[in-house]
Amino acid sequence: MNRLENKLDNEVNEYLSRVEGMKEVRALLSEEVSRDDYVRFLKTFFAIEHLSRRAVLKAADNTEKTNPYLSARFRACAKGEQGHAEIALKDLSAMGVEGVDIADIPFADEYDDLLMSEADSFPLGLLGHSYLFENASGIMFPKHKKLPYPSKFIEVHAKEDPGHSLAIKRTVRAIQPDVNSEQQEDILGFARKSGDLLLKLFNGMTA
Repeated sequence: MNRLENKLDNEVNEYLSRVEGMKEVRALLSEEVSRDDYVRFLKTFFAIEHLSRRAVLKAADNTEKTNPYLSARFRACAKGEQGHAEIALKDLSAMGVEGVDIADIPFADEYDDLLMSEADSFPLGLLGHSYLFENASGIMFPKHKKLPYPSKFIEVHAKEDPGHSLAIKRTVRAIQPDVNSEQQEDILGFARKSGDLLLKLFNGMTA
């Protein structure tokens, strides 16, 4: 089948094969993650939620008149991301790490520029970004074992993201008839760019 949903699912599976092969991720899911790496994960989770919220709100503004349905879905996504960013900060605070300055995170500016530019030039690209992470999270986080650190962020995502995955699949099905083949490739390409840059951000993160 040549549907956008199937193509995006292939991107998710390829991304997961890379991510779950990382030694830090294997340690995270098997409860053997070090404190420093766990702090790096939480800071990365905060960054992706914070930056995604900014971008999808802009995408919502840019599609409000041309595609009210998609705009509403972007706004619903932004609301969830705000709450999740706050949960990551609370987990960090419980570990003695107070506050995260996004300006101090290597490559965060580059990621922000990428997302905000896409929200302006091709808001549908943000749908590929969100699809990648909602589905990867919905598959990966339910596999986690109980961690010896504050882990509300992971627990919430393990519980909620399988449902979020279904919701964004419905969104993709709804917009599919209006997306041509070139736009589909642009959506897929942006999902790859975003996934690559998140890994770059994590690899550059310090505890």
